[in-house]
Amino acid sequence: MTDWDTTAANNTDIGGINIAEGCPAAGINNGFREMMAQLKTYLVATFAAYLPLAGGTMTGAIAEMGNASTIKDATGTNRKVGYRGIPLRAATSQQTLALTDVGTMISITTGGIIVPANSSVAFSVGDVVAIYNNSGSSQAISVAVGVTLRLAGSATTGARTLAQRGFATLTKVATDEWIISGAGAS
Repeated sequence: MTDWDTTAANNTDIGGINIAEGCPAAGINNGFREMMAQLKTYLVATFAAYLPLAGGTMTGAIAEMGNASTIKDATGTNRKVGYRGIPLRAATSQQTLALTDVGTMISITTGGIIVPANSSVAFSVGDVVAIYNNSGSSQAISVAVGVTLRLAGSATTGARTLAQRGFATLTKVATDEWIISGAGAS
């Protein structure tokens, strides 16, 4: 493959098999077979270390996967790739949730949290953000106009409070609807 030319007319053989103008018919058949073998060898050498040819387990490191990276599950549905831990982001002032907060924990000391409307920040249904109140006072969990925040396990909606040292998760369950659950959420 490394001796192939970008000008088609200059390619008169494949692996020593004559495919020049006027060559025997067998040269064309054998040339195509040789070309397929060379391509297969190249592809296996180049990509086999990254992806299995069929089934099996992928090996090697995966780098630079952001929170928008996805894989397909068995039904063909794209699913976000998660973390084994919860990356922490410290905050010392009021925070409006952002897409970069998905799958993370905000450790807040003052100012509270605002859950934005879908029209301003389009989280996906199923997105989760963890909140840790890293202070000795309560933190407000407020919502933008049009957003419903439900206290899990109850019919209670509206702004919530996260008690001192409380830990809660916010999960988006519909376009402008979230639930909050956790220790210290009321």
